[in-house]
Amino acid sequence: MLSDQFFIVNYSLAIVFSIVGLSLCLLTIVITITHRQCHNFTNVLSCNTCTAVTLYFIFRILTCIYGLRQDWQFHQPACIFRAYCSLALCAALCYSYSIQATSRLFFAVFYKHKYLLTWRTHWIMIIVNWIISFIISIQPFFYQHGFELEIESRSCVVTPKIVSISMYTLVIIFIIPLIVVTIFGGIIVYYVRQSSRRIAAVVSNVAENASTVQVSKRYGKRELKLLKNLMIQSSIISCGGILYLILVVWYATQQQSPPESLYLLALNSITVFTTLMTIVLFLLNKTIRKITLKYLFRLC
Repeated sequence: MLSDQFFIVNYSLAIVFSIVGLSLCLLTIVITITHRQCHNFTNVLSCNTCTAVTLYFIFRILTCIYGLRQDWQFHQPACIFRAYCSLALCAALCYSYSIQATSRLFFAVFYKHKYLLTWRTHWIMIIVNWIISFIISIQPFFYQHGFELEIESRSCVVTPKIVSISMYTLVIIFIIPLIVVTIFGGIIVYYVRQSSRRIAAVVSNVAENASTVQVSKRYGKRELKLLKNLMIQSSIISCGGILYLILVVWYATQQQSPPESLYLLALNSITVFTTLMTIVLFLLNKTIRKITLKYLFRLC
C-alpha cells in the first residue's frame, strides 16, 4: 500500500505542472484572439490544441484535488464522466496534431486546390477533430469497469487492467495520430525538396528568374520549419504515453501485477509531457512570444 506522502507529492506536482500548462495555453488563446497579426491558420490550429490542453488540465486538477482528500474512495463526484472526458480530451489533443499536419500537407502539396486552403476547410477539420475524439472514447463504456475509480492511483480513468481496452486506447489515442503526423511529414519533406530541385533546374540558366528560385527556397524552408516544430511537439506528447505503454505491456505479458506506483506515475507522465509540449509550443511561436515579452517589459 502506497503512503499518503507519495500521493501528496505526486498530486502536488501534477497540480503545479497543470497550472503552468494551463496558464500558457490561456495566454496563447487570448493573444491569438486579441491580436490581428496572429489570425492565421497555424495559430488557430494551435489554439485548437490549447483548448484541448486547457480542458484536460482542468479535469486533471479536479482529479488531483479529489485524490488528495482523506475520503477519496467515497467522494468522487461524476467519476465515470470525468474519466470519459479526460480520455476524449487526450484524443482531441493528439488528433489536433494530425489536423495540423493535414493543414501543412494542403499548403505544401495540394496548394493548387484552393478550397483546401480556406478558413471553412480548417474549421471543418477542427469540428471533425472534436467529434471523432468524443466518439472513439466511447468504447470503454461497452466493457464492465471500462471506466473506473482506480484504487492504485486514486483516479477515475480508463482501466489498464483490461488488455483489449488499454491496447485500444494506446493505439487509437496515441499511436495513430503520431503515425499520421509522421507520414504526412515525410510526404511534405519529399515534395518540398523535389519541388525546389525542379524549379532550380528549370530556371538555372535564366538570370531574370533567379528570384523565383529564392521565393521557392524561402517557401520550402518555411514549410520545413513549421513541420519541424510540429514534429517536436507531437513527439513530446507521445513520450507522455511511454509509462502507460509499459503498464499495458506488463498486463499483456506478465502474470503478476505491476508496481502500484506505476499507475499514478503513468498518469503524471502524461501531465508533465503535456506541460512540456505547451512550453515548447509557446516558445516556438515567435509572434506570440514577442507580444508576451513586450507586455512583460511594459509591466517592468
